[in-house]
Amino acid sequence: MELKTSSVAKRLGVSPKTIQRWVKKYNVPCQKNEAGHYVFDAEAVALLEQIKFEQGAALEPCINQENPQHPFSADELFNVYIEPQLNEFTSRLQNIEQKLNEKADDIVSVQLLHHRREIEELASQLHSLEQRIARLEEDVNREQAIITENAKQKPKRRGISRIMSLFV
Repeated sequence: MELKTSSVAKRLGVSPKTIQRWVKKYNVPCQKNEAGHYVFDAEAVALLEQIKFEQGAALEPCINQENPQHPFSADELFNVYIEPQLNEFTSRLQNIEQKLNEKADDIVSVQLLHHRREIEELASQLHSLEQRIARLEEDVNREQAIITENAKQKPKRRGISRIMSLFV
């Protein structure tokens, strides 16, 4: 009798992955076919049944010691098995959130410093542009002053001398 992993899993009431895990963990002697799949004989199936029985025996401490017929209540099971893992998970989650917040703060700080540097560069460029505009305004005002000064001077009378030069 040779059985495949899925057949043994159905027979034992576990998943095929569990069978594969037990074969590796407990070094169950079994053959592999040409496709590389496990093939189990009667001896290997008996060994797997023994492993399943021992796995079930390991779960027996879950039975209430005062009344061995009844397992723990839902609250007791929660307090014993789920609550410690939930507390650990919550602690790890809070730790991750704290690290995430610190990382976000660091990133914001770097961005603020970068923006501050950019603003300082823009402020210096603005200052130099204001200085250039002031110099240009001074140059324009000087030129206008020269033009108005030249306009105030009396023009030379060349009209009469031209007329006289025509007669000569």
